[in-house]
Amino acid sequence: MESAKIKHARIIEEEKIPLRRGKPPKLTVFNKLCFGVGGMPYQLTNTVIGFYISVFLLETAGVPPQYASAIIFSGRVWDALTDPIIGLLVTKTDTRFGKLKPWMATAAPFAVVTFFFLWYVPGFDQDGYKLAWYLLFYCVFQTLLSSFHMPFSALTLFITEDQAERDSATAYRMASEVAGTLLGNIIMGQTVFLYVKNSGESRDCSGNATEVPQEIIDAEIKGYMTGAGIISGLFLICAVIVLAGTTERKPNEKIAQREEPLRKAVGKVLTFGPYIKLTMAFLFFSLCIQSIQGNLALFLKYSLGVDDYQYVIIAILVAAFLSMPIWQHVLLKYGKKKALAIGMTGTFPVLITWAFLPEGTLWAVYVLSIVAGNCISVAQLLPWSMIPDVIDDFVLKTGESYETIFYSFYVMFTKFAAGLSLSLSTLLLGVAGYETGSCEQPESVSKTLRLLVTALPAGCVLIGFVFLWSYPITEEVRLKNKTIMEIWRDGRDDKRRVTVRKATMSRSRTRSYRTPSTTLM
Repeated sequence: MESAKIKHARIIEEEKIPLRRGKPPKLTVFNKLCFGVGGMPYQLTNTVIGFYISVFLLETAGVPPQYASAIIFSGRVWDALTDPIIGLLVTKTDTRFGKLKPWMATAAPFAVVTFFFLWYVPGFDQDGYKLAWYLLFYCVFQTLLSSFHMPFSALTLFITEDQAERDSATAYRMASEVAGTLLGNIIMGQTVFLYVKNSGESRDCSGNATEVPQEIIDAEIKGYMTGAGIISGLFLICAVIVLAGTTERKPNEKIAQREEPLRKAVGKVLTFGPYIKLTMAFLFFSLCIQSIQGNLALFLKYSLGVDDYQYVIIAILVAAFLSMPIWQHVLLKYGKKKALAIGMTGTFPVLITWAFLPEGTLWAVYVLSIVAGNCISVAQLLPWSMIPDVIDDFVLKTGESYETIFYSFYVMFTKFAAGLSLSLSTLLLGVAGYETGSCEQPESVSKTLRLLVTALPAGCVLIGFVFLWSYPITEEVRLKNKTIMEIWRDGRDDKRRVTVRKATMSRSRTRSYRTPSTTLM
């Protein structure tokens, strides 16, 4: 039996042996583009819902505010609850076509059908029937969208094992999602605008009219249905591109998911500190963005007197799209955590100015829209590029990998934030005295809308900063984890890996990763 001192010396000598590295293959630009396009369907549909569902239900479909609030909140809660269930089912899926792609291919065609009927106005006279109609299609569509988007989100970890390539692919995805957001809003906003314009009427209710003319309502219905049809077609095209243009690789056997009860796996994920802190920060940042997004159209119309609010929304999304490369550069220079903090700090000047901005200052609205677009760009790019870092940290500390569980709960919290924001907004508007189909709204509605796009988002950002400050994966930690993961994923020298892993685990008690085992020679 060799003594502990001799054994320790042997391990140190073995660590000095150069590691034979086999880097995973690089993704081509074509692969990254196809992967990025897969993020468009979620933004094409969900962002359009975020910007227009409240306006559509209240002013076009004629749904009372309390029913609209119930539809949005119940649909989002249902969506949030089904996300982890779908994630667990995906985790257990194993087919010859892969783990993720079968879900995406099955969900896409049914999702587009339900999305179209979500924007259809049935000929019901009773509000209860309208409640049932929109709640049904809202819930079914969100379930199908989750069945497509959640596996797609996890696909980030299955297209390559190289962290730099993942970050690059995520940047393509975020750029495509912002482009999808912009495209979806242009399609829906402009189709409705053109149909209303061609009707020869307007919503200004000139004269002694107190209600919006039926011709306007009919034109808006046709516009929403046309826009929904075009977006549904684009959804299918994007789904085909991502399914055909990407390769779902099998996870490395050395860090593949272990067979154990789902309850235990979920418990490990939901008690992992870095994941909880990042998720909570993302939750409150999302609440900020969703509160602005869901109320912006009504805020511009009734608080700032901007009737053509579609162009302001487009300006925000164009700014978000154009600023994406800038934030990608900031991310690489300062690290993800610092870049997210810098970007979200920019929300405060916008919110403070909106709080006191008077009517008739259209130039200021467009200037602020550019700054707001930068904040949206940060909120979309950074959190999604940080979740793979959390998963890598989890793998290093536990030796286990539950990608779909991580992503399913991450998506769940995002959608919960959107549902909570939109339902709370419509409920408060009902309390403030919002009148469906009325030409004018009381002053209390204008003040409520101003609070919903200023005070509420500001509070959410502040709480988000508290969680972001405690998030432990700094740029230094991320780079150390990246080095160790490269060693773990090297499949050529198992004996060497066992030695490195034992040494790393033994030294982890000192809470230091600065060992010879992390130095690639």
